[in-house]
Amino acid sequence: MVGVPRRLVIDGVRFCWTRSHGHLEVDGNHRCVERFSAWREGERRGALRVHFVDGEGGSTTAGQGWGGYDGRLLVDGVAYNLNRPALAARLIQAAMARGWQPGSGREMVCDDGFALLASAGAPSEPRR
Repeated sequence: MVGVPRRLVIDGVRFCWTRSHGHLEVDGNHRCVERFSAWREGERRGALRVHFVDGEGGSTTAGQGWGGYDGRLLVDGVAYNLNRPALAARLIQAAMARGWQPGSGREMVCDDGFALLASAGAPSEPRR
């Protein structure tokens, strides 16, 4: 389920973003996936869509119990929280560095969210 879009400002430009948790089937196995979406405020066409699939470069089940903690990622023992605006801003900036043009009407889909996260210089969290 996707929540109410949150807002942030990067270099004077207003963005909206959401994070959601879901499941998908990969080679007959069910996996968790965290989805991050961002767009320039007022221009949802051409959004950034990033998928973090459990086991493909990191873990989406970094919390307690089945399904972990929604929004929490674990990469090589380092925890990240997709609910933090600072992390959202870094993902948006990293996508723009890779050619995403907010407001252009052209969507960018990144199926390897963990690679984008690695290039983002994103702030980590203390591990719980």
